[in-house]
Amino acid sequence: MRKIIACLGAVAVLTAGCDLEQDPVAVQPAAPRQSAGKSGAAPKGTTFPIKLTAKRARASRSVLSDGGALSCVKVTVTNQTKKQLEVNPLYFSITDTRDTKHDSGSALGEYEGQIATTELAPGEKATGLVCAKGDFRPKIVAMTSPLFNEAARAQVAS
Repeated sequence: MRKIIACLGAVAVLTAGCDLEQDPVAVQPAAPRQSAGKSGAAPKGTTFPIKLTAKRARASRSVLSDGGALSCVKVTVTNQTKKQLEVNPLYFSITDTRDTKHDSGSALGEYEGQIATTELAPGEKATGLVCAKGDFRPKIVAMTSPLFNEAARAQVAS
């Protein structure tokens, strides 16, 4: 029993200093002329390893569509790192004006022109649609890494 208590105590001591929450990724502004004074926005002149831009868009329905409402954004991902960057439609989410997060996987295959699953070399970019089910106004689009850590966030332009 003493060994179990000692092991649990050691685990508690070792994990007490761990910060399990990540710092939020700065939100890239929707347009260069827009001020960065909004909460969560990046300071002016900030460079991002992954440049992400987004604009509201409409999607053409695919043959797999169930006819429900879709809210979409056209995204452009630019790899500004020195490593390969994986892009996948499942790595995106859209946050609406009511701060509700919508998963892009909910509408996968229901529209044409979705962003491709690909790897971008340094300097390359990919453009395509990201949609989620529901009728809402997109405010922020976020992209995660393959390990589902948030990698980039951007305001959605109208």
